[in-house]
Amino acid sequence: MSYFGIRAALSLALMVLPVAQASQAQVVLEGAWVRALPPTQTRTAAYLTVRNTGAEVLAITGGTASGAGRVELHETLEVDGMMRMQQQSVVEVPAGGSVELAPGGLHLMLLDLQAMPAAGDLVQLCLTIGGEPVCVQAETRRDAAPAKHDEHHHH
Repeated sequence: MSYFGIRAALSLALMVLPVAQASQAQVVLEGAWVRALPPTQTRTAAYLTVRNTGAEVLAITGGTASGAGRVELHETLEVDGMMRMQQQSVVEVPAGGSVELAPGGLHLMLLDLQAMPAAGDLVQLCLTIGGEPVCVQAETRRDAAPAKHDEHHHH
């Protein structure tokens, strides 16, 4: 079993534990996936949709990912005719709304990877929302094609 497979199995066991306080607004993480790149790369991107079913604005202030030294929120922007990534310190999710982290827009950058996850490996992604981690399992894929079943996490 690969490093990511072992980590994914342990992460699944931990997911039955509460990850945040009950007073936190309702968060739903959907369609999470990580882009598979050549094994020599030390960074990749992760994507998902964050739905806020609560009555208050949520602030995503960071994140973590199994196998990554750090995770940053980035947005792809066109500046002077060139596409550039700009780090974001906070991404707000409106009450009753959602934010899509997708290729070509907002996304998570997984940096300082211990090893590039292979297609099919699971990576635990955790977003810091209201100071607490909210986690989901993300399948590693080569492209944005949906998996057989999306992994959801309701909080």
